[in-house]
Amino acid sequence: MSSKRKLPVSYSSQEINTDSNVNKSESSSRSNTCRICGDTARIINYGALSCQSCKTFFRRNGFRPDSVRLCNFDKCCEINMQTRHTCTACRLAKCFMMGMSSDLIRKEDTKKLKRTSSLKQNSTTDQSTSQDITVHTVLQIVTSNTSNILHSDQSSHFDSQWTLLSNIVHSHDTFSTMSQMLITVNSLPALSGEAHSIVINPIEIINQMCISMQSFISSSPDFRILTLSEQTSLFERNLHCVIAFYSTLFFRHTGILRIPEYLNAFITIYGSDIMLSLRHTSEQLDPDPTLIKIILIILAFSSNCLIVNTNKTMERDSLLDGTFRLLGSQNVYVELLWKYLISKYGYDESALRFTRLIQIFLCVIKKLAIVYTNNAIHRKILDGVTARTKQILANNENDRTLLWGKGFVSQFQ
Repeated sequence: MSSKRKLPVSYSSQEINTDSNVNKSESSSRSNTCRICGDTARIINYGALSCQSCKTFFRRNGFRPDSVRLCNFDKCCEINMQTRHTCTACRLAKCFMMGMSSDLIRKEDTKKLKRTSSLKQNSTTDQSTSQDITVHTVLQIVTSNTSNILHSDQSSHFDSQWTLLSNIVHSHDTFSTMSQMLITVNSLPALSGEAHSIVINPIEIINQMCISMQSFISSSPDFRILTLSEQTSLFERNLHCVIAFYSTLFFRHTGILRIPEYLNAFITIYGSDIMLSLRHTSEQLDPDPTLIKIILIILAFSSNCLIVNTNKTMERDSLLDGTFRLLGSQNVYVELLWKYLISKYGYDESALRFTRLIQIFLCVIKKLAIVYTNNAIHRKILDGVTARTKQILANNENDRTLLWGKGFVSQFQ
């Protein structure tokens, strides 16, 4: 991640109005840009001109800066509208640097309590206003209790789930080729014309993505406890879709579709409409990579996440008749996904993020169905991957070492 950009100087104490509801004309004379993330902002909240998202974020985290998740990038994350949800530690640090103060949260709460008390004692108060305040208070209590339950759950089951999360992320990153792709992209200007044609090879890039996801799925004990025929069936059902969804993360992280040479190379195989649509989809993907990695393992153990029937005898295979074999894995990973969302983003934002992910996923599988049906080159690539995967599974049939996954979790229950 790039180094943190130079931050503007925070307001002086004379400029700060301690009331969060500052007159709009005063704030607009300063700016209409959030000092934390750059989004549209109209008023000063808790000591700094900020948008509603950053106001809510600071209210949720301002009292407990020591309890937020640590930064994984040496506290040098750039905070903007696209990345503000990625690193809690750097975003909170920037809030404080821009002049936000947790003391002003207490002052606002005190004012609200006094205002509520006054409304209750005033018999002429508009009843609808009182109801709004009551509903708002109840929602705050529910949100607070949900957060407290998650953070106070210190059971071994809860701990093992976060161990499982760490294992998923580590396994993905171990087999991912995105870091190597970034190195290649950065060295591109220094390469000769002949080397360009070797490096900019879309078929090889797709093959590497396929190998990455095949290895990622195979490393789970949930996969290894299946029989050879069940493993083969699972890959035939889901590997194509997992690769397609992974490609959105791959293209966003590496940025290669913003490089004309790479984009044109992929267009020669898939056409401009598909590639421009995929580039747009990858840019709309949730900025939290951990979230995408959990989704990938959920898709891997789906009953069937490809809407095209690639195997005419699939309806007669044993895994389809006994999909209960997958239910344990599905339950564990879906529960992990939701707990991760709730603990990091709260209920409301989690619901919105999950909804957007579903929309993107549906868009991806729709495009995948079109490509697989109409593009012979793509079909040949993935059919070749499936054939090689079957051979690898057959060669490793006796290898049943558990690495991580549901089987790993059961040790702690």
